[in-house]
Amino acid sequence: MAAPLTEQLANRVRLVLRQADHPTTAAGTATAWRSQRDRWLDALDPRHNTEFSDGEIRSLIDFLAESGPSKASRTTAEEWSTAVDGLTPELLFSTR
Repeated sequence: MAAPLTEQLANRVRLVLRQADHPTTAAGTATAWRSQRDRWLDALDPRHNTEFSDGEIRSLIDFLAESGPSKASRTTAEEWSTAVDGLTPELLFSTR
């Protein structure tokens, strides 16, 4: 079942995604990672339909968990984990 994310939650996820980067320890290439990040940013754009299935939400959570903070964001790894951990329950319950 697909459910829409609130505009506020979508914007918060977009903010986190903009601060993200492909960590050197992550699987895949940085180019593929950036492409996936850009798809998520587009999908979460409030001008578009922001309805996601349970599977899509879990994929987004996995993507966030496998990502890391960019140097430009000045976010530590601990702050990154806290931000992702804070969004995870909200994302999981958004489809309920």
